[in-house]
Amino acid sequence: MKSLPSHPYFFPFLVLALGLVSLKASAQNSLFDDSQVNTVYIEIPPDSLNWIMDNVLSDHYVKARFIFDYSSGRDTLENIGFRLRGNTSRFSQKKSFKLSFNEYAQGRKYQGVKKINLNGQHNDPTLIREKLFYDTWKNLGMAERRTNFVRLYINNSYYGLYTNLEEFDKDWLQRVYPENSGNLYKCTYPATLEYINDNQQSYKDLLNTTATGGRVYELQTNETTDDYSDLVALITLLDHPENPAFVSQLSNLLDIDETLKAFALDVATGNWDDYMYNKNNYFLYHNLATGKFEYITYDTDNTFGVDWMNEDWATRDCKQWLMLSEPRPLATGLLNVPALKAKYEQYLDTIVRRFTLPDSIFPHIDSLRNLISSAAEADTYRTLDWGYSVSDFYNGYDQTIDQHTPYGIKPFLLLRRSKILEQLHPQSISESDANTGFSVWPNPASDRITIYSTLNVDEIRYELSDIQGRKWLRGKLKKGEANISLQKLPAGNYVLKLLSNDHQQSKILVKQ
Repeated sequence: MKSLPSHPYFFPFLVLALGLVSLKASAQNSLFDDSQVNTVYIEIPPDSLNWIMDNVLSDHYVKARFIFDYSSGRDTLENIGFRLRGNTSRFSQKKSFKLSFNEYAQGRKYQGVKKINLNGQHNDPTLIREKLFYDTWKNLGMAERRTNFVRLYINNSYYGLYTNLEEFDKDWLQRVYPENSGNLYKCTYPATLEYINDNQQSYKDLLNTTATGGRVYELQTNETTDDYSDLVALITLLDHPENPAFVSQLSNLLDIDETLKAFALDVATGNWDDYMYNKNNYFLYHNLATGKFEYITYDTDNTFGVDWMNEDWATRDCKQWLMLSEPRPLATGLLNVPALKAKYEQYLDTIVRRFTLPDSIFPHIDSLRNLISSAAEADTYRTLDWGYSVSDFYNGYDQTIDQHTPYGIKPFLLLRRSKILEQLHPQSISESDANTGFSVWPNPASDRITIYSTLNVDEIRYELSDIQGRKWLRGKLKKGEANISLQKLPAGNYVLKLLSNDHQQSKILVKQ
C-alpha cells in the first residue's frame, strides 16, 4: 500500500487519537472488564418479574438482588432497582434492562457507578456491533463509554449474552471530563436543533417519539434547575450561519473538532440512526471547564451494515450523508464552511485508512467473536425475535443474513472504506488498494486468507501464483468472498489475481 499523504490535520489527529485515550480512560475494573465474559445474576420475586414483562413501557424499578460473578470474586448487592430499558427492544422477546444500585439505597455505587445498562442486541445476529462502535470511538480518543459482555441469569434462568454499557450520568462525566456540573442533554428523535424562538419552554415542550415518550432535549443533570438557556443560545447561533462571525462564535460554544470527528465516525461505520441522517441518538454536554458543548454519539446498534430504511449505507456518499430534505443546522452550519468541511473529510480519510482498515479492525472483530461464541451459542433468547441460528451468529460477520442485515460486518467495512476513498479522492483513486476491486486479509498471512470482492460481476475467479509464475491455487469466489487455506504453501511472496470476463486485478500476498 502506498504511504498516506500528509496534510495539516492528519498527524495531530493521530496524536490525539493515541494520546487522549490514556488521559480520558480510567483504570478498568471487573464490572467493565472486556477481556472476559463475566456473569450477572438477578434474583427477583416472580410476581415482580411478571409485572415488568406485563408493563413494558414502565420505567418503574422493582427490587432485586444483584450478584456479580467474575474471575477473582463474587459480589452480592441487596435491593437494587431493576427495570426494562430501550425503545423498540421493550417489545422484543429478548428484552434489555437497566440496573440501578442506588434506587433503594441512597448514594450507593458499585465499582464507582450508580447504574448500568444491559442491552440484548436482539436485532444484531453478531451481537457485537454496538461494542465495536464504542471501541472504535475510544480508539479515536473520544470520551470513552465503557462496554463489555456479560452473561445474564434471572432467577437461575439463562437470559443470554448482553452488552453491559456504562450509564451517561454525572459519574461518567466526572470520569471523562474535568468537571460534571454542566447540563447534559439526551437528544432523541426528532432532535434537529432547529430554532423555534428564544423561549426555553418551546424546546422543553417538544416530545420525542420513543416508546416511553419524554422531551426531545431531555436534561440528565440539573433537572431541578431545568435551565435550557445554554441550549437555546447554541440553537439560536446555529440559526444564523450567514453571520460573518459564525465560526468564531460557534467555536466558543461547541467543541467543533470533536463534533466533526463524531460525524465522521458515524459516516464511516454506517450509523444512520444519528443526528445527521435521522435526527436522533446523541448527547450534548455543556462542559463548564471549557464553556463549550461536547457532542457524544450513543445507541449505536444500527451500524456496520444494519438497515431499516431501505438504503445502501455501504455506498451512500460520505459528502451527502445528511437527510437533505430536512433541516440539520448543526451539520450544515459546520459543513458549509469550506475549512471545516475539509477537516471533516480529513477525519473521514484518517478513520478509513487507519481505524477501520482491515488490518486494524478485523483482528479485533475476530477477538470479540471468539470471546463471546460459547455464550452466544447458548443464548436461546437471541433466536426468538428474528430466528437467528448459531450459523447466523458466525455467518453474520462475513455474509448477508436477512433484509435488515444485508452486509456482514467485514464486507460492509471493506465496501464502505472503498466507497469513501473513491468519494473523497475521485481523481486519485489509484492511491487506495480498495480500488483494485478486492481486499485480502490478513496480509502477511500464515495459515489462511479471506478474499473479499467489491466487483459487481456474476463470476469471479482467483489464482495464486509464485513470482516465477507457477500456479499454486485457483478457484471461484462465492457471493464475493472465499476462505483459502495456505498451509501447503512454502513461505514467500505470491501474486493473487482476481479474474472475470472483463476484469483482472492483482495484489502481492506474503506467506509467512
